[in-house]
Amino acid sequence: MTPPATRPGGAKERDYWWTVVAVDPLALPLTRSLAKSGRFSPDAVTLASIVLGVPTGFAFATGSRWGLVAGGMLFYFSFLLDCVDGKLARELGVTSPTGKILDDLGDGARRASASFGLAVYLWKVGDGDATLFLALAYGLMAFYFALISGDTRPTPATTAGGSWSRWMARRRLLPTPGTPDVAALVFIIGPVTGLVVPALIIGDTAFALAILLVVIRLLRR
Repeated sequence: MTPPATRPGGAKERDYWWTVVAVDPLALPLTRSLAKSGRFSPDAVTLASIVLGVPTGFAFATGSRWGLVAGGMLFYFSFLLDCVDGKLARELGVTSPTGKILDDLGDGARRASASFGLAVYLWKVGDGDATLFLALAYGLMAFYFALISGDTRPTPATTAGGSWSRWMARRRLLPTPGTPDVAALVFIIGPVTGLVVPALIIGDTAFALAILLVVIRLLRR
């Protein structure tokens, strides 16, 4: 589990942009309510997140507009509960090896399901080699998420600093976006707005730049 945060409601001192802006306004009051009631453990919340996350891909795979919207909303609420389980654990001051395993499993299952689902969606609604390429891109993204999902949770290292970093810190934002921000773009914003392909292109570009930065840093050592 992540070390205890110093902010009320189990919030981290700094977090990903999507989490702070679009998720915490719901996650923080929900966490405080659950902590006060004492009826649900963090592990129970994680299981609920998995139950919502796995069907995401099936909704996308219907190939329909309503399926895109339903899948995007399932992904959002699954991620919301995924944030709540960690906040609740920090708020209650509890840790659980089982909770860590469930958390990693939930992350991988939700993202992999969504990736495969969108690959099927593109296969159904498109035509030609370009569609096949995009479908394969989602398939590769699913493989990536399923394998390294548990490794993406720690706060990412960044070299950004100065006035920009301080301005972001005052708003609890990390200096640069991370995997959850890209996942929100590809699996929530893209499907809900119907801009599936543009969201994928931007998301894959962001991943490519992130990988390039990692390679550059390794070569400089």
